[in-house]
Amino acid sequence: MNPGKGASAALATPAAADAHAASGGVVSFPAATEEESQQHRAAREFAERLGARRRDAGAPVRTIFASDETVERPTLAQLLSGGSAGGGGRGGQLRVKLYLSLLWVCAKTPYDVARPARAWSALLGLPDPENRGVRRVQQTFRELQDRHLVRLEDRGGFPTRVLVLGEKGDGRAYRPAPDAHSALLRKQADEEVLREHRYFRVPSSLWTDGHIAKLGGPGLAMLLAVLSERRGQSEPGVWFSPARATARFGFAASTRSQGLAELRALGLLRTTIRTVSENGAYIDFARRRSVHEIVGL
Repeated sequence: MNPGKGASAALATPAAADAHAASGGVVSFPAATEEESQQHRAAREFAERLGARRRDAGAPVRTIFASDETVERPTLAQLLSGGSAGGGGRGGQLRVKLYLSLLWVCAKTPYDVARPARAWSALLGLPDPENRGVRRVQQTFRELQDRHLVRLEDRGGFPTRVLVLGEKGDGRAYRPAPDAHSALLRKQADEEVLREHRYFRVPSSLWTDGHIAKLGGPGLAMLLAVLSERRGQSEPGVWFSPARATARFGFAASTRSQGLAELRALGLLRTTIRTVSENGAYIDFARRRSVHEIVGL
């Protein structure tokens, strides 16, 4: 974990800044809880198994996972909600966290993994990772299978084998988006075919710096939304109105506002006011917008 990054996050709120000033500039950090210590150890061990190249690459995620205009609600919004609406309770956010973690870990064919449930529980920073956390992970894997995002293979006393399926939730075999996109480019596939395999990357620091354990459903949703919107842009900042967030991602207005506030509180988002046009052109009509930039990852 980057010490400078941790200090920046610790001073992300006015109260923390006041305390910092009052102490003469000395930042004191609370002792790590047992769950936090286990999370850091699990994340480090998962990252070491990935190897340097794949660890540096992070988790590739197809943009259609977060934003898919061909369906009423993209997979991300569906996972966050137990029903037809909502911004994500504990069950919803755990579904997203676990599936994202599989995309991070399962980078080599046949895109499967067999780890004890307590390892996933620790990686995600769940309370009581050896008992209640294990039960929650096992239940969530079954939910992901019901949603056609994984296939489970019971191995009779050994950790369950988890095979990742495609991000669309249609039960199709998974192939990492970078591999699929590159192969289609070589075949000169048309734009409509390529669209389904465009992707963004979630940095490994989401896990190795412990952010995955601290983010709630709205914060995680908006992190993925901003990363998705950033794809292919030269400028790091993005903006979207509440209506656009609903239309593109299927999020309620409360998910957008709560999620952005959560990211700022954790020191993962910088928001500035800028004058921008709808299409980014300088000579077109423009408005003052809140522009969001991911920092600290």
